[in-house]
Amino acid sequence: MAVKAQRFKLQNVAAAIIPDSRMAKCLRLRAHNQEIKIWKVNEYGTAHYTGLQTCSSVWECPVCSAKISERRRAELLSAMCVHQANGGNVHLLTLTVPHQRGDVLKELLDQQAKALKRFWNDRVTKGVLVEMGYLGQVRALEVTHGRKSLRNNGWHPHFHILLFTGVGADAKASTLHQRYQWQLALYEVWVKACEYAGLGTPSFQHGLKLDNGKKASNYVTKWGLQDEMTKAHLKKGRAGGETPFDFLRAVAEDSSDKQAAALFREFAHAFKGKRQLVWSKGLKKALAVEDVSDEQLVERAEEEAELMGYLTYEQWRDVLKVDARGLVLEIAAKRSWYEVTRFLDVIEGAHTGTVIPPGLLVEVREILLC
Repeated sequence: MAVKAQRFKLQNVAAAIIPDSRMAKCLRLRAHNQEIKIWKVNEYGTAHYTGLQTCSSVWECPVCSAKISERRRAELLSAMCVHQANGGNVHLLTLTVPHQRGDVLKELLDQQAKALKRFWNDRVTKGVLVEMGYLGQVRALEVTHGRKSLRNNGWHPHFHILLFTGVGADAKASTLHQRYQWQLALYEVWVKACEYAGLGTPSFQHGLKLDNGKKASNYVTKWGLQDEMTKAHLKKGRAGGETPFDFLRAVAEDSSDKQAAALFREFAHAFKGKRQLVWSKGLKKALAVEDVSDEQLVERAEEEAELMGYLTYEQWRDVLKVDARGLVLEIAAKRSWYEVTRFLDVIEGAHTGTVIPPGLLVEVREILLC
């Protein structure tokens, strides 16, 4: 619950950077004709709201993204288990394009998409997929930025692609030598595709990697778990790289970091409307994965949730005024509805101008959560 509270804080930062976005209203405004409720899931010791508008943005919103990404990860694990139980394999294909400090992210993504289309349409790629016993793929799009690295090379968008293979392929398909031969062939195609798209020549070391089923399983199992606050494109960057949510952390720690704010704004604009995961046609059905939208995932209430109580419109405005959305859920999850109402009494009237001493909320939190 402390992690969830931090997500609300990051959401506040994001809303200040892009105030005109749908995300800026997420879990702040009431949904039409809905009452604001707090639910508790005793099995996991968590609590959540219903009756509020949600944005379902996997790119901009720390709160919605965490919920969506965790469920998408569960879908991937389920699909891999079904495929492997049927005797198939899963390979992890990573594609990276050349990038420099001065790149404009949206233009870079457009060129990357152009290169990817040419890559899949190449006859050599199609031939390799046939040899692999290709069934389908799931493509994940991620991005980091190198402004804090020793050599700032700007935006670094890249694809992680799970190739569901092994259908009708012979035994040699699982050997290290065969996989290396496939990687060489695919790399040559990727080089031509990137050059065709005006991206330059990707390096052999980083441009394309083809890993086995173990690496694919590790990727999905740990997807986003390196940082318990985030998932996928949100996980903390390594070796000086920063993710979009690292920019939000930077602004939260130092409001004068205008560069971080500008980069997050550029990211939000460039990624708007894009899907976090793209499944090839028919693959979900073949692997018994339910086809649901991000909006449906966000709106689904956690199973076995118990209704704790309702918040009036005035009480909710008090909560927003003192920025206590996360704290209220912490109290609900760890204590009882009685303690929630005690806290609401403390902040009563905040939205009308009643001054709440800054240190009082800290004291109340310590008392109610001790």
